[in-house]
Amino acid sequence: MAETEITFHNKAEIRVQAQIFTGRTLVSTCVAGPGEIRVLLAESVRYDIYLKSGATGWVLARKLDSEAKTITLSQREGRYVITGG
Repeated sequence: MAETEITFHNKAEIRVQAQIFTGRTLVSTCVAGPGEIRVLLAESVRYDIYLKSGATGWVLARKLDSEAKTITLSQREGRYVITGG
């Protein structure tokens, strides 16, 4: 099966760890500082992505059963928001 590239944009003001899972299997991970862009690989078209604080490991946002090729984490009114397209 061909791998799918997922582009992650960190527009939050903190360092973020992005993790892609297929089912319960961790497929890809990266760390991105504020303003950085990273590419992750998914083994299928549909995947789950978890975005965690690089300092604490707490989940900031997640998107389950996603098909997005681009994921962006931003901050709005003190909350973390994940968008994809």
